[in-house]
Amino acid sequence: MKITVTRQACCSQDDQLGPLEIYIDLQEESKIWELARAIGESNFLQFSGSHNILNAFCAGKLLFSIPQIGCHKSTVAYAVGRDDPISIHLAVPEIEFIWPKGL
Repeated sequence: MKITVTRQACCSQDDQLGPLEIYIDLQEESKIWELARAIGESNFLQFSGSHNILNAFCAGKLLFSIPQIGCHKSTVAYAVGRDDPISIHLAVPEIEFIWPKGL
């Protein structure tokens, strides 16, 4: 399954330097934690001092939150079962990372 992953920029320079979109290729039977790990290990997510956690959504549904290393115990917080197959939560093969409200 080829998954399009997009993210909000953490600052205006990041917005210009990008990239703000990547593609992750996983098997449909892959687990949610494997998706989170693949994204985290891709070095795609960017953070700043005031923006240190990103929420992963698919079609408006929160899947998990990834913190910057060293923040929030550096632990991914899952809103769905971490061992659930990705295929049951991805209505479309697209993940969007959005900053939490109030940042």
